[in-house]
Amino acid sequence: MRRALLVFLWLDGFLVGIASVAFLQLTIGTVQIPISAVAAAAANCVLLWCCATLTETMARFGALIAFGLAFFVATASGPGGDALMPQDWRAFALLGLGVGVPAFVSYAGLLPAADTGKTTPVAGARE
Repeated sequence: MRRALLVFLWLDGFLVGIASVAFLQLTIGTVQIPISAVAAAAANCVLLWCCATLTETMARFGALIAFGLAFFVATASGPGGDALMPQDWRAFALLGLGVGVPAFVSYAGLLPAADTGKTTPVAGARE
């Protein structure tokens, strides 16, 4: 069951990547505001948190890897030379916030320990 949930969370990471690229070009009036980059940072932190509660292995970073895969697929140009990703600072903001903030959360040790369901005996306790 844990593996299926992990795969589902990885798929969510890919979908967050696609959605954040799709909404990256939103503007408010004439001002370019990458609100999807901030939303991607928050969503990836939540996905990383959920994955960390399921496993302590490197599989917890699967959602970030899937997000990065969606990001780099979106940077490739299509057959007509068109691209989904704008070629300006918003792409760097999306990558920096979407991967950087969750990586900092992991590096700072703010993730919970995985609940493996195993109990360890306390020293000196009766059995």
